[in-house]
Amino acid sequence: MENELLSLVPEYIPLGLGVYDRDGYLKYANNTTLKMFGVTMKDIYNINIFDDPNITAEDKELLKQGLNASFETDYDFDLCEKFYETAIKGIRKYFVTKVTIMQDSEGNRQGYILTCEDVTLKKMQEQKIIESYKKIKSTQKELSLALNAGKLTSWNYYVSEGMFYKFDVQVENIEKRSLQFIYESIHPDDRSKFVALLEAVTHKQKLPENKITLRVLEINSENYCYYSFVYSAVEDEEGRVVIITFIQRDITEDIIYQQNLIMAKNKAEEADKLKSTFLANMSHEIRTPLNAIVGFSELLTETDDTEEKLEYKQLIETNSEILLKLIGDILDLSKIEVGSIDINRQKLNLCQLCDELYRSFQQRIKNPKVTLKFINPYTKCVAYFDKYRFIQVFANFVTNAIKYTPQGEITMGYECTPERVRIYVRDSGIGIPDEKKHRIFNRFEKLDTFAQGTGLGLSICKAIADTTGGEVGFESKANAGSEFWYIGYSEVEYIEKSEMSDTEKSPKDIEHSLVTSSIKIKDLSILIAEDNNSNFLLIKKLLKDNQLTRAITGVEAIEKIKAQTFDIVFMDIRMPVMNGLEATASIREFNQITPIIALTANAFESDRENALAAGCNHFMTKPVKKHELMELLSKYCR
Repeated sequence: MENELLSLVPEYIPLGLGVYDRDGYLKYANNTTLKMFGVTMKDIYNINIFDDPNITAEDKELLKQGLNASFETDYDFDLCEKFYETAIKGIRKYFVTKVTIMQDSEGNRQGYILTCEDVTLKKMQEQKIIESYKKIKSTQKELSLALNAGKLTSWNYYVSEGMFYKFDVQVENIEKRSLQFIYESIHPDDRSKFVALLEAVTHKQKLPENKITLRVLEINSENYCYYSFVYSAVEDEEGRVVIITFIQRDITEDIIYQQNLIMAKNKAEEADKLKSTFLANMSHEIRTPLNAIVGFSELLTETDDTEEKLEYKQLIETNSEILLKLIGDILDLSKIEVGSIDINRQKLNLCQLCDELYRSFQQRIKNPKVTLKFINPYTKCVAYFDKYRFIQVFANFVTNAIKYTPQGEITMGYECTPERVRIYVRDSGIGIPDEKKHRIFNRFEKLDTFAQGTGLGLSICKAIADTTGGEVGFESKANAGSEFWYIGYSEVEYIEKSEMSDTEKSPKDIEHSLVTSSIKIKDLSILIAEDNNSNFLLIKKLLKDNQLTRAITGVEAIEKIKAQTFDIVFMDIRMPVMNGLEATASIREFNQITPIIALTANAFESDRENALAAGCNHFMTKPVKKHELMELLSKYCR
């Protein structure tokens, strides 16, 4: 057992070890040697020590005479190209080598043992220290300027005096501090580390690196700063350490930056976890309304009962709106990720818009135990907002109130000053516990995992508020309800109503306004540029009383418009051969009259701008709604 252990020693010592026979041929090298020279035993077996181009002729002569030799080699691997094969190319290393002659009991030479230590890193460090010290001695003025420019400070600690002297060109004004003063200025948790360093350097003990980081309280400062100290020792003729030179650098900003990076990394990891949860929730949320749409669509074709058909139709429409809301949230999330939420302010009649929203929200309440009330204290209110974002914030507030109000009342309203508009939604629902309030505006957060939704609505509201320079917030109490509000800043013109009782609307007050007239348009010549068969069939059914012509590509659409006069054109954006934007631009070169409506699944604001710039009269997103289609025909084909 002992022999086996001893046999392992050469393989695990940190020094390179090679054994040569009496004629100088290599017979053994340990793993450290093989790694050091980038070779295998097969590559170097039987190479001769006297052929090594990196050993001097003088040292080889000593070995031939049977004398031990020690030497330091600036080892050039390129010289070994014909000596042995190695993967190391184009570099030099510093090796401290010792060759011992092996002799038998009668003094006859039996071979050579070569030990080798790689001191490249140590040599480079020593060289840097030497060069730095020489530079300090020879170019004090230049060094002072360099230190000041690099925000560095140099200190010399004289061991025998126990004093620190600050490097300064003006020697007569040199600053000095006692060891005790320096000790007391260091953070209490770092003092033992500093004392251990001085002790180790003074007694020339080996240290893993020649730098240390300490927290120091400077004179007239209230907070500790982080400093990095690089040090080197100066010895006298007898080899005693007499001076320790410290180069001090303020790394406080670097430390803070690193801490911020760690915080950002932790937040990113947390966001990644939330995204995973979001994707799982999203799969469920998309499949739920999709299941209803597919299922009731199939049932709709199988029943002849008028009431059942109406019920199925309403369920399909409701779930379609839910699905569209989910897709809209995903699109907005992608914009939030890159910080490019589109804001397009326009003049809005808030009295009319909020009234329309109220009537729309009223249809979303299916729970008979919940009522929605609208407070409008103005006969006139005009402000400048992005209409879509204004609706989005209001809709998210109301949707959440509906989700979390099992019974009671929801109140939506708005109030103005000449410089701002505040919209709010109050409910008597379940409220928000104090321990969950800090998560309300986080992305992917759902306080109730069983509630429908993506957990994006309120975070999108927060992003809209930040982008528009507005504010968003809430007040809530568990089991007592919540109020969410958004403040948007704009020039506002408004006229208050004389009696507040007239400002409230209930469901019964607006029943008459929920009835909309059906617009019927027929006998129009319409070109549908659409490559998808299902989409074309849908439009064909919606516009069945008109004369429809189909084009599958942009090129085909151009040819048909040149050959025939149409009352209106519905142009898909994505088509083979030539897309809708290119086709529209080409048509406008010879036809400026025929209305062209962009009909596309691309829903970004940039898509709308590109379509209008190409020459389209209007931009309409899929899925197509019949009443919107009829309104467009009425507008452009009177």
